[in-house]
Amino acid sequence: MNENILKYIPGIDAAQSITTIDAEQLTPKMFKEYFVSNNRPCLIKGAIKHWPAIKKWRDPDYLKAKCGDSPITYYPHMNYDHTDNMKVDETVKPFSFVLDILCHPSSGITSAPSLMFDKPPFLALAKDVAGFSFLPSPPKPILYPASRSFMYKGAGTGWHYHFVDETLMCQVIGSKKVGLLPPDTETDNIVYDAFTTDAYLSNSDCFDPMNASKLKPMLAVVEPGDALYIPPFWWHGVETIGSSFGITIANCWRSPLHVMGDLSFPTVRKIWKKSLTRPNKRTPIVLALGISSLLMQSVRFIFNSRARETKNAVEKGQSL
Repeated sequence: MNENILKYIPGIDAAQSITTIDAEQLTPKMFKEYFVSNNRPCLIKGAIKHWPAIKKWRDPDYLKAKCGDSPITYYPHMNYDHTDNMKVDETVKPFSFVLDILCHPSSGITSAPSLMFDKPPFLALAKDVAGFSFLPSPPKPILYPASRSFMYKGAGTGWHYHFVDETLMCQVIGSKKVGLLPPDTETDNIVYDAFTTDAYLSNSDCFDPMNASKLKPMLAVVEPGDALYIPPFWWHGVETIGSSFGITIANCWRSPLHVMGDLSFPTVRKIWKKSLTRPNKRTPIVLALGISSLLMQSVRFIFNSRARETKNAVEKGQSL
């Protein structure tokens, strides 16, 4: 299967650039209130330039010394969204063996995804990941690991979305080009079947020609030291720039309550529908979170309405 992750996406050639901000200018309050609370992606330049990993992980011998020969899974292809495609030629080998493949100049596309930092052997690398000035105390994620690495050589990641938790995609080694699509109903209707079956990788005609022009993709180039904030529900596909060895770190944390249950997102509506029409042991949890989220959204609406009224009154010089 061809690995044209961005090539056939309608409108990608005219994609808008994502909002970009320097990490030194991004305060915790700004990041939380403007970006996270409003489900807005952004590219943060220099977000992890202070991490020891930026320098240390360029040395394969350092990585081998820290992680030894523990077995890991790798694949000779990109990271697919469809499970059957992903498992093709799945192989387990010692970490040092896989690292040699990743670093060898003549080897082909290789992916060693989801190496967890919360347990051995990769726990030894956790101290090289030094956190973020604009995200000082992130709450624990609900589903995804708090921190995991993707080691790769020329291996991108197919279009997908995260249905829970916030993500900072951090580039330690190598650069990537990331396409994003907003989590609205119109976009979901156009891309869902093509993305979840990986059909778009080899078929440029898989999108409805009557509606494909309505897609409004965004693009970001993530370089070493940068982090891309990817909110939940946003579709995104990732291509590598070049074919050299690279490392990406995904740091995740729990989404704000009002975002998790926002019914304006088609993914949230699907989760609710599935929980109500096909009840299971998770249904009470989904309903509890959903109701709590709706209450929080109501509180935010009232608070924001009053804040706008106050701002307008002040601007008009009225007494309150």
